[in-house]
Amino acid sequence: MGATMRTGRRRAGALSSALAFAAALALAGFAAPAGLGAQEQEIVIDEAALFGDEEAGIEELPESQAGSAVSTFLKTEAVRIGGRFTGSAGADWTMLDPWGGSPSLDERSFDATANGELFFDARPSEDFRVYGKAKTSYPFTNTQTIGTSSVSTPNIQVFELFSDFNWEDRLFLRFGKHTVKWGVGYFWSPADVINLGRIDPLDPQAQREGPLSLRLHYPVLGTQTNLWGYAVLPAGDDPKPEDIAAAAKLEFLVAESWEIGLGGYYKYEAPPKVVITATGAIGEVNLFGEGVAGWGRDRKLVTAINFPATEILTTEQEEEDIFFSGTAGFSWSHSDSHVTLVGQYYYEGNSYSDADRDKLIERARFLEPALTASLGSSATNGLFKGLVAGSGQHYAAVSLSKSELLVEDLGFSVFAMANLSDLSGTVRPSLSYKLFDKANVELSAAFAFGDEDGEYVVLADGTALTLGFKASLGSGSF
Repeated sequence: MGATMRTGRRRAGALSSALAFAAALALAGFAAPAGLGAQEQEIVIDEAALFGDEEAGIEELPESQAGSAVSTFLKTEAVRIGGRFTGSAGADWTMLDPWGGSPSLDERSFDATANGELFFDARPSEDFRVYGKAKTSYPFTNTQTIGTSSVSTPNIQVFELFSDFNWEDRLFLRFGKHTVKWGVGYFWSPADVINLGRIDPLDPQAQREGPLSLRLHYPVLGTQTNLWGYAVLPAGDDPKPEDIAAAAKLEFLVAESWEIGLGGYYKYEAPPKVVITATGAIGEVNLFGEGVAGWGRDRKLVTAINFPATEILTTEQEEEDIFFSGTAGFSWSHSDSHVTLVGQYYYEGNSYSDADRDKLIERARFLEPALTASLGSSATNGLFKGLVAGSGQHYAAVSLSKSELLVEDLGFSVFAMANLSDLSGTVRPSLSYKLFDKANVELSAAFAFGDEDGEYVVLADGTALTLGFKASLGSGSF
């Protein structure tokens, strides 16, 4: 989703509003994740059916007084101001052993959110643009304890801040903090090797943090081929010039309906990678796939569990072999029946083999009584969860939604995700109802299934069942 594409109607603000927002950005600093800013093609799905109407509007261009409509679009005298507010309140009730002889309510929780984002879009000339976005959420202050004192700071994050400019209308550049979306996956995107954040399969539409980078875009004249180049600047307390990462990507069409992307990524003392992406369609079904191969493993794996010992876990990161990860999926929507379906398979070549995973779990279970006696049940449980999280090589997820179920304002959706390596998973069906404009309620149930040592069963503290209620209050774009 491109940085210039935003849902909702946007109002032009006065110069004083822009200056106030710029001051807020300056106070916040550059401490937060980046949001929208991707330029590459997204999966074409019916987001209104899948995630609810977000009041997408169409902004009319002012009449051009001198020049073409394109020039009018590229240059605006006023700074556009817009944003989004999200408000909700909800509660969850969890039964840890719902299928036993005497199920009981074990946990309950309440959560209320009030999140806001504000952006400005300034285009003082046809070849220069500055865009920025700030975010805040409740509680609106962060409190830190320093010694015996508590210090509170405003909870404001600069989500994006970058400028667009060009050289002779041939080479288009962007510098600043923004999301770089290389991948085309929906629930997983292994080819997205640049962003600091990764897709959360439970919330695939959430915006991800991008790095500070210089982007170069060269469209090949007379073709639909594009060349992209990136210099990804380092972060941290003591960055060095050699920490700058470099990436490049070529995009082109095949058979007029398939877009192919080929790219490479290099960073000093990190596994170099090559990526490939593909998107296309067969009839009404949109297809996507991507893969990444790296010389060296991306993550450290546990090779041994030691007890008693100072270091309980022995880890290793292989550097002398090729590791491949890939994914393939589809999306389909039918406007007449208001149904949307998205499915995806993911192979994680950087994870454990089935044999290695089984050996580690067997060892952890054997040492569990001794670890619990020494570390406590909470620490032992956390160690075991850290061991099994993301430990499989084969995953799959599917999302099905239908709006206008029986009545216009009633909707249904179900999401399921599974670790195919250990045959565990989680399922979440939900019903939503629109009370009136800007007020919706949702009832949901979430449960885990699989063996007691399966990833999603361990992470849920068993085959737990969670019933939820959530009210969305006054959310929308402006």
